[in-house]
Amino acid sequence: MKGPSDNEQCRFNGLPRHPDASGEQPEYLPNSRKPDVEKSLEWVSSLTDLVLCIYGPAGIGKSTLVRHLLDKLRSVGQLGASVFLGAFPTDTTAPETIIKTLAHELGNIHPRAIPKIVEAMNQCHATSLENHLKGYILEPARSLNHPHPLIIIVDAIDEWKNHPRFIKALAHLNSETAIVKFIITSRLNPCTSRLPDIDKIAMHTHPLLPISIDTMKVYFDKHLETVPWVDGRRASAADVNKLANLSGGLPVWASTVISLLSEQFSESPPHEILSGILARQRVGGSEGLTELYRDALLRLFLSPEAQRYFRLYLGAALVLQEPLSLSEFSKLVGMPPHLVKNIHSALSAIQTRSPHGSEDTVHPASTRFHLSFLEYVQAIPAENTFAISAFDSHSAVGLTCLNQITTLPLVSSAQTPVFLLHGLQGYATKYWPYHVSHGTNRSHDEWAKTVHCSTLLAIPVDVQQRWATLFLNTLFPEAEEVMAVEEQDMTSILMEIGNNLRKDSADHWAFEVACLEVAVRLGSGCDDAWCKLGLCYYGMASVSSVSIPDSDLSW
Repeated sequence: MKGPSDNEQCRFNGLPRHPDASGEQPEYLPNSRKPDVEKSLEWVSSLTDLVLCIYGPAGIGKSTLVRHLLDKLRSVGQLGASVFLGAFPTDTTAPETIIKTLAHELGNIHPRAIPKIVEAMNQCHATSLENHLKGYILEPARSLNHPHPLIIIVDAIDEWKNHPRFIKALAHLNSETAIVKFIITSRLNPCTSRLPDIDKIAMHTHPLLPISIDTMKVYFDKHLETVPWVDGRRASAADVNKLANLSGGLPVWASTVISLLSEQFSESPPHEILSGILARQRVGGSEGLTELYRDALLRLFLSPEAQRYFRLYLGAALVLQEPLSLSEFSKLVGMPPHLVKNIHSALSAIQTRSPHGSEDTVHPASTRFHLSFLEYVQAIPAENTFAISAFDSHSAVGLTCLNQITTLPLVSSAQTPVFLLHGLQGYATKYWPYHVSHGTNRSHDEWAKTVHCSTLLAIPVDVQQRWATLFLNTLFPEAEEVMAVEEQDMTSILMEIGNNLRKDSADHWAFEVACLEVAVRLGSGCDDAWCKLGLCYYGMASVSSVSIPDSDLSW
Protein backbone atom coordinates (compact mmCIF):
# COMPACT_ATOMS: atom_id res chain seq x y z
CA MET A 1 0.00 0.00 0.00
CA LYS A 2 1.45 3.36 -1.05
CA GLY A 3 1.78 6.34 1.25
CA PRO A 4 -0.33 9.52 1.19
CA SER A 5 -0.31 12.00 -1.67
CA ASP A 6 0.66 15.61 -1.00
CA ASN A 7 -3.01 16.61 -1.01
CA GLU A 8 -3.92 13.81 1.42
CA GLN A 9 -1.04 14.79 3.71
CA CYS A 10 -2.21 18.40 3.67
CA ARG A 11 -5.78 17.42 4.57
CA PHE A 12 -4.54 15.04 7.26
CA ASN A 13 -2.48 17.81 8.85
CA GLY A 14 -5.71 19.71 9.50
CA LEU A 15 -6.93 17.14 12.05
CA PRO A 16 -6.96 18.06 15.76
CA ARG A 17 -3.63 17.40 17.45
CA HIS A 18 -2.85 16.12 20.91
CA PRO A 19 -1.85 18.98 23.26
CA ASP A 20 1.86 19.09 23.86
CA ALA A 21 2.76 16.59 26.58
CA SER A 22 6.51 16.55 26.08
CA GLY A 23 7.31 17.99 29.51
CA GLU A 24 8.66 16.10 32.46
CA GLN A 25 6.64 12.99 33.40
CA PRO A 26 6.89 10.60 36.38
CA GLU A 27 9.30 7.78 35.63
CA TYR A 28 8.50 4.09 35.59
CA LEU A 29 10.61 2.21 38.13
CA PRO A 30 12.08 -0.94 36.57
CA ASN A 31 10.07 -4.04 37.53
CA SER A 32 7.84 -2.03 39.88
CA ARG A 33 4.77 -3.23 37.99
CA LYS A 34 6.12 -6.42 36.45
CA PRO A 35 3.00 -8.58 37.11
CA ASP A 36 0.73 -5.82 35.81
CA VAL A 37 2.84 -5.40 32.68
CA GLU A 38 2.88 -9.14 32.04
CA LYS A 39 -0.90 -9.46 32.45
CA SER A 40 -1.50 -6.47 30.18
CA LEU A 41 0.74 -7.83 27.42
CA GLU A 42 -0.90 -11.23 27.79
CA TRP A 43 -4.24 -9.56 27.16
CA VAL A 44 -2.81 -7.78 24.12
CA SER A 45 -1.86 -11.10 22.55
CA SER A 46 -5.36 -12.54 23.02
CA LEU A 47 -8.25 -11.88 20.64
CA THR A 48 -11.09 -12.16 23.12
CA ASP A 49 -11.82 -8.75 24.61
CA LEU A 50 -11.99 -5.41 22.86
CA VAL A 51 -11.14 -3.30 25.92
CA LEU A 52 -8.72 -3.65 28.82
CA CYS A 53 -9.59 -1.26 31.63
CA ILE A 54 -6.84 -0.66 34.17
CA TYR A 55 -8.45 0.97 37.20
CA GLY A 56 -7.38 2.21 40.60
CA PRO A 57 -7.56 5.31 42.84
CA ALA A 58 -5.99 8.63 41.92
CA GLY A 59 -2.22 8.60 42.40
CA ILE A 60 -1.81 4.82 42.15
CA GLY A 61 0.32 5.13 38.99
CA LYS A 62 -2.05 4.30 36.13
CA SER A 63 -0.64 6.89 33.73
CA THR A 64 2.94 5.87 34.47
CA LEU A 65 2.08 2.22 33.79
CA VAL A 66 0.35 2.90 30.46
CA ARG A 67 3.23 5.10 29.30
CA HIS A 68 5.49 2.11 29.96
CA LEU A 69 3.10 -0.16 28.04
CA LEU A 70 2.99 2.43 25.25
CA ASP A 71 6.77 2.26 24.87
CA LYS A 72 6.70 -1.53 24.78
CA LEU A 73 3.91 -1.61 22.19
CA ARG A 74 5.65 1.00 20.06
CA SER A 75 8.87 -1.05 20.07
CA VAL A 76 7.07 -4.05 18.55
CA GLY A 77 4.97 -2.02 16.11
CA GLN A 78 1.64 -2.61 17.86
CA LEU A 79 0.91 0.89 19.11
CA GLY A 80 -1.96 2.39 17.15
CA ALA A 81 -2.45 5.70 18.96
CA SER A 82 -2.70 7.17 22.44
CA VAL A 83 -4.27 10.14 24.20
CA PHE A 84 -4.05 11.43 27.76
CA LEU A 85 -7.43 13.03 28.42
CA GLY A 86 -6.10 15.04 31.34
CA ALA A 87 -4.35 17.20 28.73
CA PHE A 88 -7.67 18.26 27.14
CA PRO A 89 -10.36 20.68 28.38
CA THR A 90 -12.55 18.05 30.02
CA ASP A 91 -15.88 19.85 29.49
CA THR A 92 -15.50 21.27 25.99
CA THR A 93 -13.86 18.37 24.13
CA ALA A 94 -16.34 16.33 22.08
CA PRO A 95 -15.95 12.57 21.47
CA GLU A 96 -15.63 13.27 17.75
CA THR A 97 -12.65 15.52 18.46
CA ILE A 98 -10.93 12.81 20.52
CA ILE A 99 -11.49 10.26 17.75
CA LYS A 100 -9.98 12.64 15.18
CA THR A 101 -7.05 13.28 17.52
CA LEU A 102 -6.50 9.53 17.80
CA ALA A 103 -6.64 9.32 14.00
CA HIS A 104 -3.96 12.00 13.77
CA GLU A 105 -1.78 10.01 16.18
CA LEU A 106 -2.48 6.83 14.18
CA GLY A 107 -1.47 8.49 10.92
CA ASN A 108 1.73 9.89 12.42
CA ILE A 109 2.77 6.45 13.66
CA HIS A 110 1.54 4.61 10.55
CA PRO A 111 1.65 7.02 7.54
CA ARG A 112 0.21 4.35 5.21
CA ALA A 113 -3.10 4.73 7.08
CA ILE A 114 -3.43 8.41 6.10
CA PRO A 115 -5.38 7.86 2.82
CA LYS A 116 -8.10 5.98 4.73
CA ILE A 117 -8.15 8.66 7.42
CA VAL A 118 -8.65 11.36 4.77
CA GLU A 119 -11.42 9.23 3.30
CA ALA A 120 -13.12 9.32 6.71
CA MET A 121 -12.79 13.11 6.75
CA ASN A 122 -14.83 13.16 3.54
CA GLN A 123 -17.45 10.63 4.64
CA CYS A 124 -17.99 10.96 8.41
CA HIS A 125 -19.02 14.60 8.70
CA ALA A 126 -22.12 14.92 10.94
CA THR A 127 -22.55 11.13 11.18
CA SER A 128 -22.78 8.85 14.19
CA LEU A 129 -20.02 8.25 16.68
CA GLU A 130 -19.90 4.63 15.56
CA ASN A 131 -19.18 5.80 12.01
CA HIS A 132 -16.41 8.02 13.33
CA LEU A 133 -14.78 5.09 15.14
CA LYS A 134 -15.12 2.90 12.07
CA GLY A 135 -13.93 5.49 9.55
CA TYR A 136 -11.16 7.17 11.53
CA ILE A 137 -9.80 4.20 13.52
CA LEU A 138 -10.97 0.77 12.35
CA GLU A 139 -10.67 1.06 8.57
CA PRO A 140 -7.30 2.88 8.62
CA ALA A 141 -5.98 0.17 10.95
CA ARG A 142 -7.42 -2.56 8.72
CA SER A 143 -5.77 -1.03 5.66
CA LEU A 144 -2.33 -1.66 7.19
CA ASN A 145 -2.82 -5.46 7.09
CA HIS A 146 -0.92 -5.72 10.36
CA PRO A 147 -0.43 -9.30 11.61
CA HIS A 148 -1.47 -8.29 15.14
CA PRO A 149 -4.13 -5.89 16.42
CA LEU A 150 -3.11 -2.29 16.90
CA ILE A 151 -3.62 -0.99 20.44
CA ILE A 152 -5.32 2.35 21.10
CA ILE A 153 -4.56 3.78 24.57
CA VAL A 154 -6.99 6.23 26.20
CA ASP A 155 -5.62 7.36 29.56
CA ALA A 156 -7.70 9.02 32.33
CA ILE A 157 -10.95 8.39 30.49
CA ASP A 158 -13.13 9.09 33.54
CA GLU A 159 -11.70 12.62 33.84
CA TRP A 160 -13.49 13.45 30.58
CA LYS A 161 -17.10 14.61 30.73
CA ASN A 162 -18.12 12.89 27.48
CA HIS A 163 -16.59 9.48 28.21
CA PRO A 164 -19.96 7.64 28.55
CA ARG A 165 -20.80 8.34 24.88
CA PHE A 166 -17.36 7.25 23.73
CA ILE A 167 -17.40 4.03 25.74
CA LYS A 168 -20.93 3.14 24.62
CA ALA A 169 -19.95 3.51 20.96
CA LEU A 170 -17.05 1.06 21.39
CA ALA A 171 -19.49 -1.87 21.55
CA HIS A 172 -19.80 -1.77 17.76
CA LEU A 173 -16.15 -2.84 17.47
CA ASN A 174 -16.48 -5.99 19.62
CA SER A 175 -15.99 -8.28 16.62
CA GLU A 176 -12.91 -6.43 15.35
CA THR A 177 -10.33 -7.44 17.97
CA ALA A 178 -8.08 -8.90 15.27
CA ILE A 179 -7.71 -5.35 13.91
CA VAL A 180 -7.86 -2.98 16.88
CA LYS A 181 -8.11 -3.11 20.68
CA PHE A 182 -8.29 -0.47 23.40
CA ILE A 183 -6.54 0.04 26.74
CA ILE A 184 -8.28 2.58 28.95
CA THR A 185 -7.54 3.77 32.48
CA SER A 186 -10.06 4.91 35.07
CA ARG A 187 -10.32 5.50 38.79
CA LEU A 188 -13.37 3.24 39.04
CA ASN A 189 -14.22 -0.12 37.54
CA PRO A 190 -16.59 0.78 34.68
CA CYS A 191 -18.24 -2.65 34.88
CA THR A 192 -19.65 -1.77 38.32
CA SER A 193 -20.83 1.66 37.16
CA ARG A 194 -24.12 2.71 35.65
CA LEU A 195 -22.68 3.62 32.27
CA PRO A 196 -25.24 2.91 29.53
CA ASP A 197 -24.78 -0.44 27.75
CA ILE A 198 -21.48 -1.11 29.53
CA ASP A 199 -22.46 -4.78 29.65
CA LYS A 200 -22.49 -4.90 25.84
CA ILE A 201 -18.76 -4.17 25.56
CA ALA A 202 -16.29 -7.05 25.57
CA MET A 203 -14.14 -5.74 28.41
CA HIS A 204 -11.52 -7.16 30.73
CA THR A 205 -10.77 -5.22 33.90
CA HIS A 206 -7.55 -5.15 35.85
CA PRO A 207 -7.31 -3.49 39.29
CA LEU A 208 -4.06 -1.64 39.94
CA LEU A 209 -2.89 -2.12 43.53
CA PRO A 210 -0.45 0.02 45.54
CA ILE A 211 3.24 -0.39 44.78
CA SER A 212 5.17 -2.55 47.25
CA ILE A 213 6.94 -0.90 50.17
CA ASP A 214 10.28 -2.31 48.98
CA THR A 215 9.82 -0.60 45.61
CA MET A 216 8.94 2.67 47.34
CA LYS A 217 12.19 2.41 49.32
CA VAL A 218 14.10 2.04 46.06
CA TYR A 219 12.33 5.14 44.75
CA PHE A 220 13.20 7.22 47.83
CA ASP A 221 16.80 5.98 47.93
CA LYS A 222 17.25 7.11 44.33
CA HIS A 223 15.48 10.47 44.44
CA LEU A 224 16.60 11.63 47.87
CA GLU A 225 20.08 11.70 46.34
CA THR A 226 18.92 14.53 44.08
CA VAL A 227 17.65 16.74 46.94
CA PRO A 228 19.84 19.84 47.59
CA TRP A 229 20.56 19.03 51.23
CA VAL A 230 22.16 21.71 53.42
CA ASP A 231 25.18 21.18 55.71
CA GLY A 232 25.22 17.46 55.00
CA ARG A 233 21.95 16.88 56.87
CA ARG A 234 20.48 14.09 54.76
CA ALA A 235 17.65 11.59 55.12
CA SER A 236 18.56 8.56 57.21
CA ALA A 237 17.70 4.92 56.52
CA ALA A 238 15.00 5.21 59.19
CA ASP A 239 13.57 8.23 57.37
CA VAL A 240 13.45 6.26 54.13
CA ASN A 241 11.62 3.38 55.82
CA LYS A 242 9.08 5.72 57.36
CA LEU A 243 8.54 7.59 54.08
CA ALA A 244 8.01 4.32 52.23
CA ASN A 245 5.41 3.21 54.76
CA LEU A 246 3.64 6.57 54.84
CA SER A 247 3.37 6.60 51.04
CA GLY A 248 0.82 3.80 51.19
CA GLY A 249 2.23 2.61 47.87
CA LEU A 250 1.00 5.76 46.08
CA PRO A 251 3.64 7.05 43.66
CA VAL A 252 2.06 10.53 43.64
CA TRP A 253 2.62 10.85 47.41
CA ALA A 254 6.29 9.94 46.99
CA SER A 255 6.86 12.29 44.02
CA THR A 256 5.17 15.16 45.86
CA VAL A 257 7.46 14.67 48.87
CA ILE A 258 10.52 14.80 46.62
CA SER A 259 9.19 17.96 44.92
CA LEU A 260 8.66 19.66 48.27
CA LEU A 261 12.16 18.75 49.45
CA SER A 262 13.67 19.99 46.17
CA GLU A 263 11.89 23.36 46.12
CA GLN A 264 14.61 25.92 45.34
CA PHE A 265 12.94 28.97 46.86
CA SER A 266 11.72 27.48 50.13
CA GLU A 267 12.66 29.41 53.27
CA SER A 268 13.14 26.12 55.13
CA PRO A 269 16.07 23.79 54.36
CA PRO A 270 15.19 20.29 53.10
CA HIS A 271 15.92 18.53 56.41
CA GLU A 272 13.42 20.76 58.25
CA ILE A 273 10.75 20.13 55.60
CA LEU A 274 11.39 16.39 55.88
CA SER A 275 11.17 16.50 59.69
CA GLY A 276 7.86 18.35 59.42
CA ILE A 277 6.42 15.80 57.01
CA LEU A 278 7.47 12.87 59.17
CA ALA A 279 6.21 14.53 62.35
CA ARG A 280 2.77 15.54 61.03
CA GLN A 281 1.90 12.57 58.85
CA ARG A 282 -0.19 10.08 60.78
CA VAL A 283 -1.68 7.97 58.00
CA GLY A 284 -0.67 6.81 54.57
CA GLY A 285 -2.46 6.31 51.28
CA SER A 286 -5.18 8.71 50.12
CA GLU A 287 -5.72 10.23 53.57
CA GLY A 288 -2.01 10.84 53.90
CA LEU A 289 -2.05 12.54 50.49
CA THR A 290 -4.68 14.98 51.76
CA GLU A 291 -2.51 15.79 54.80
CA LEU A 292 0.52 16.28 52.56
CA TYR A 293 -1.32 18.73 50.30
CA ARG A 294 -2.64 20.71 53.27
CA ASP A 295 0.79 20.98 54.89
CA ALA A 296 2.41 21.92 51.59
CA LEU A 297 -0.05 24.75 50.96
CA LEU A 298 0.35 26.06 54.51
CA ARG A 299 4.12 26.11 54.03
CA LEU A 300 3.96 27.77 50.61
CA PHE A 301 1.29 30.38 51.44
CA LEU A 302 1.70 31.56 55.02
CA SER A 303 -0.29 34.80 55.23
CA PRO A 304 -4.05 35.28 54.66
CA GLU A 305 -3.22 37.63 51.79
CA ALA A 306 -1.00 35.02 50.11
CA GLN A 307 -3.75 32.43 50.57
CA ARG A 308 -6.29 34.76 48.95
CA TYR A 309 -4.06 35.25 45.92
CA PHE A 310 -3.53 31.47 45.76
CA ARG A 311 -7.29 30.95 45.54
CA LEU A 312 -7.58 33.56 42.77
CA TYR A 313 -4.75 31.99 40.78
CA LEU A 314 -5.68 28.33 41.11
CA GLY A 315 -9.42 28.99 40.77
CA ALA A 316 -8.86 30.65 37.40
CA ALA A 317 -6.36 27.97 36.32
CA LEU A 318 -8.88 25.29 37.32
CA VAL A 319 -11.45 26.57 34.81
CA LEU A 320 -8.97 27.83 32.19
CA GLN A 321 -9.55 26.24 28.76
CA GLU A 322 -6.38 27.28 26.91
CA PRO A 323 -2.89 28.37 28.01
CA LEU A 324 -2.26 32.08 28.56
CA SER A 325 1.00 33.92 29.10
CA LEU A 326 1.70 35.03 32.66
CA SER A 327 1.02 38.66 31.72
CA GLU A 328 -2.32 37.89 30.02
CA PHE A 329 -3.35 35.58 32.86
CA SER A 330 -2.65 38.37 35.36
CA LYS A 331 -5.20 40.52 33.50
CA LEU A 332 -7.70 37.64 33.60
CA VAL A 333 -7.51 37.30 37.38
CA GLY A 334 -6.91 40.98 38.15
CA MET A 335 -3.67 40.28 39.97
CA PRO A 336 -0.31 42.07 39.69
CA PRO A 337 2.01 40.17 37.28
CA HIS A 338 4.75 39.69 39.88
CA LEU A 339 2.29 37.96 42.24
CA VAL A 340 1.08 35.67 39.47
CA LYS A 341 4.71 34.77 38.73
CA ASN A 342 5.46 34.11 42.41
CA ILE A 343 2.45 31.83 42.88
CA HIS A 344 3.12 30.11 39.56
CA SER A 345 6.67 29.37 40.71
CA ALA A 346 5.67 28.31 44.24
CA LEU A 347 3.15 25.77 42.95
CA SER A 348 5.88 23.98 41.00
CA ALA A 349 6.51 22.18 44.31
CA ILE A 350 3.15 20.43 43.91
CA GLN A 351 2.91 19.97 40.15
CA THR A 352 3.29 16.46 38.75
CA ARG A 353 3.54 17.41 35.06
CA SER A 354 5.50 20.14 33.30
CA PRO A 355 3.81 21.16 30.02
CA HIS A 356 6.16 22.62 27.43
CA GLY A 357 6.73 26.32 28.15
CA SER A 358 5.16 26.10 31.60
CA GLU A 359 7.79 28.42 33.10
CA ASP A 360 6.25 31.53 31.52
CA THR A 361 2.78 30.28 30.64
CA VAL A 362 -0.24 29.38 32.77
CA HIS A 363 -1.76 26.13 31.53
CA PRO A 364 -5.14 24.66 32.50
CA ALA A 365 -4.66 23.18 35.95
CA SER A 366 -5.49 19.63 34.84
CA THR A 367 -2.43 19.60 32.57
CA ARG A 368 -0.06 20.62 35.38
CA PHE A 369 -1.40 19.18 38.64
CA HIS A 370 -2.46 15.71 39.65
CA LEU A 371 -6.19 15.09 39.77
CA SER A 372 -5.97 14.22 43.47
CA PHE A 373 -4.70 17.73 44.26
CA LEU A 374 -7.42 19.44 42.22
CA GLU A 375 -10.07 17.29 43.88
CA TYR A 376 -8.61 18.15 47.29
CA VAL A 377 -8.92 21.93 46.88
CA GLN A 378 -12.50 21.55 45.61
CA ALA A 379 -13.63 19.03 48.23
CA ILE A 380 -12.49 20.76 51.41
CA PRO A 381 -15.16 22.79 53.30
CA ALA A 382 -15.86 26.29 52.01
CA GLU A 383 -14.63 27.87 55.24
CA ASN A 384 -11.18 26.36 54.70
CA THR A 385 -8.71 29.00 53.62
CA PHE A 386 -7.64 26.98 50.56
CA ALA A 387 -11.13 25.96 49.36
CA ILE A 388 -11.86 26.69 45.69
CA SER A 389 -15.28 26.79 44.00
CA ALA A 390 -15.27 26.04 40.27
CA PHE A 391 -18.65 27.81 39.99
CA ASP A 392 -17.31 31.01 41.57
CA SER A 393 -14.16 30.81 39.45
CA HIS A 394 -16.19 30.48 36.23
CA SER A 395 -18.28 33.44 37.36
CA ALA A 396 -15.23 35.67 37.95
CA VAL A 397 -13.46 34.63 34.74
CA GLY A 398 -16.68 35.00 32.75
CA LEU A 399 -17.16 38.58 33.96
CA THR A 400 -13.60 39.53 33.06
CA CYS A 401 -14.12 38.04 29.61
CA LEU A 402 -17.37 39.96 29.12
CA ASN A 403 -15.60 43.22 29.93
CA GLN A 404 -13.18 42.47 27.09
CA ILE A 405 -15.97 42.31 24.51
CA THR A 406 -16.49 46.08 24.41
CA THR A 407 -12.92 46.56 23.12
CA LEU A 408 -13.09 44.14 20.19
CA PRO A 409 -11.66 45.40 16.87
CA LEU A 410 -13.83 46.28 13.89
CA VAL A 411 -14.17 43.55 11.25
CA SER A 412 -14.41 43.97 7.49
CA SER A 413 -14.90 41.37 4.79
CA ALA A 414 -11.31 41.92 3.65
CA GLN A 415 -9.87 40.92 7.03
CA THR A 416 -8.99 37.57 8.50
CA PRO A 417 -10.39 38.14 12.00
CA VAL A 418 -8.70 35.27 13.75
CA PHE A 419 -5.30 36.97 13.36
CA LEU A 420 -6.57 40.09 15.07
CA LEU A 421 -7.27 38.22 18.26
CA HIS A 422 -4.62 37.12 20.68
CA GLY A 423 -3.97 36.84 24.39
CA LEU A 424 -6.82 37.63 26.74
CA GLN A 425 -8.92 39.31 24.06
CA GLY A 426 -8.86 36.19 21.87
CA TYR A 427 -9.54 33.97 24.86
CA ALA A 428 -12.48 36.14 26.01
CA THR A 429 -14.02 36.14 22.53
CA LYS A 430 -13.98 32.36 22.37
CA TYR A 431 -14.87 31.38 25.92
CA TRP A 432 -17.05 33.99 27.64
CA PRO A 433 -20.30 32.06 26.91
CA TYR A 434 -18.75 28.91 28.39
CA HIS A 435 -17.61 30.61 31.59
CA VAL A 436 -20.80 32.63 32.04
CA SER A 437 -22.99 29.55 31.53
CA HIS A 438 -20.94 27.62 34.12
CA GLY A 439 -20.72 30.50 36.61
CA THR A 440 -24.34 31.68 36.79
CA ASN A 441 -27.70 30.09 37.55
CA ARG A 442 -30.55 29.72 35.05
CA SER A 443 -33.15 31.07 37.47
CA HIS A 444 -34.42 34.35 35.99
CA ASP A 445 -34.59 36.03 39.39
CA GLU A 446 -30.99 35.07 40.22
CA TRP A 447 -29.65 35.81 36.73
CA ALA A 448 -31.26 39.26 36.61
CA LYS A 449 -29.32 40.28 39.75
CA THR A 450 -25.89 39.34 38.35
CA VAL A 451 -23.35 41.79 36.97
CA HIS A 452 -23.05 39.42 34.00
CA CYS A 453 -26.66 40.19 33.05
CA SER A 454 -26.32 43.97 33.33
CA THR A 455 -22.99 43.88 31.46
CA LEU A 456 -24.45 41.91 28.57
CA LEU A 457 -27.52 44.14 28.34
CA ALA A 458 -25.29 47.23 28.19
CA ILE A 459 -23.27 46.02 25.19
CA PRO A 460 -24.43 47.88 22.02
CA VAL A 461 -25.95 45.77 19.24
CA ASP A 462 -23.14 46.56 16.78
CA VAL A 463 -20.58 45.33 19.31
CA GLN A 464 -22.63 42.18 19.92
CA GLN A 465 -22.65 41.50 16.17
CA ARG A 466 -18.92 42.21 15.98
CA TRP A 467 -18.28 39.67 18.75
CA ALA A 468 -20.45 37.05 17.01
CA THR A 469 -18.51 37.45 13.75
CA LEU A 470 -15.17 37.17 15.51
CA PHE A 471 -16.38 34.20 17.58
CA LEU A 472 -17.49 32.20 14.54
CA ASN A 473 -14.32 33.01 12.62
CA THR A 474 -12.21 32.03 15.62
CA LEU A 475 -13.89 28.61 15.64
CA PHE A 476 -13.68 28.34 11.83
CA PRO A 477 -10.40 30.07 10.91
CA GLU A 478 -10.27 28.42 7.49
CA ALA A 479 -13.63 29.81 6.38
CA GLU A 480 -13.35 31.40 2.94
CA GLU A 481 -15.28 34.51 3.99
CA VAL A 482 -16.21 36.36 7.15
CA MET A 483 -19.32 34.90 8.76
CA ALA A 484 -21.50 37.92 9.50
CA VAL A 485 -24.33 37.88 12.06
CA GLU A 486 -27.07 40.50 11.65
CA GLU A 487 -29.57 39.71 14.43
CA GLN A 488 -30.57 42.70 16.58
CA ASP A 489 -30.35 41.36 20.15
CA MET A 490 -27.99 39.05 22.03
CA THR A 491 -30.57 36.28 22.54
CA SER A 492 -31.19 36.08 18.78
CA ILE A 493 -27.48 36.36 18.06
CA LEU A 494 -26.66 33.45 20.38
CA MET A 495 -29.41 31.34 18.81
CA GLU A 496 -28.11 32.10 15.32
CA ILE A 497 -24.62 31.07 16.41
CA GLY A 498 -26.15 27.83 17.68
CA ASN A 499 -27.66 27.28 14.22
CA ASN A 500 -24.25 27.82 12.59
CA LEU A 501 -22.52 25.42 14.98
CA ARG A 502 -25.22 22.78 14.47
CA LYS A 503 -24.44 22.71 10.75
CA ASP A 504 -20.86 21.79 11.60
CA SER A 505 -19.74 18.41 12.94
CA ALA A 506 -20.23 17.70 16.64
CA ASP A 507 -16.76 19.05 17.47
CA HIS A 508 -18.33 22.32 18.69
CA TRP A 509 -21.26 20.99 20.71
CA ALA A 510 -19.89 22.47 23.95
CA PHE A 511 -19.83 25.94 22.40
CA GLU A 512 -23.36 25.50 21.05
CA VAL A 513 -24.60 24.49 24.49
CA ALA A 514 -22.82 27.43 26.14
CA CYS A 515 -24.35 29.95 23.73
CA LEU A 516 -27.85 28.50 24.15
CA GLU A 517 -27.44 28.39 27.94
CA VAL A 518 -26.76 32.13 27.94
CA ALA A 519 -29.62 32.66 25.46
CA VAL A 520 -32.20 31.11 27.82
CA ARG A 521 -30.90 33.28 30.64
CA LEU A 522 -31.24 36.46 28.62
CA GLY A 523 -34.52 35.46 27.01
CA SER A 524 -36.12 33.39 29.75
CA GLY A 525 -39.50 33.62 28.02
CA CYS A 526 -38.19 32.61 24.61
CA ASP A 527 -39.65 29.17 23.92
CA ASP A 528 -37.50 28.74 20.82
CA ALA A 529 -34.29 29.16 22.82
CA TRP A 530 -35.39 26.59 25.40
CA CYS A 531 -36.43 24.19 22.64
CA LYS A 532 -33.08 24.46 20.89
CA LEU A 533 -31.19 24.02 24.16
CA GLY A 534 -33.19 20.88 24.97
CA LEU A 535 -32.58 19.43 21.53
CA CYS A 536 -28.88 20.21 21.83
CA TYR A 537 -28.64 18.34 25.13
CA TYR A 538 -30.61 15.48 23.62
CA GLY A 539 -28.15 15.31 20.74
CA MET A 540 -25.19 15.31 23.12
CA ALA A 541 -26.70 12.47 25.13
CA SER A 542 -27.31 10.38 22.02
CA VAL A 543 -24.64 8.19 20.54
CA SER A 544 -25.47 9.42 17.05
CA SER A 545 -24.68 12.92 15.89
CA VAL A 546 -27.99 13.64 14.21
CA SER A 547 -28.31 16.88 12.29
CA ILE A 548 -31.72 18.41 13.01
CA PRO A 549 -33.04 20.77 10.32
CA ASP A 550 -33.92 24.26 11.47
CA SER A 551 -37.44 23.73 10.15
CA ASP A 552 -37.96 21.04 12.80
CA LEU A 553 -37.08 23.43 15.62
CA SER A 554 -40.01 25.83 15.25
CA TRP A 555 -42.37 24.00 17.59
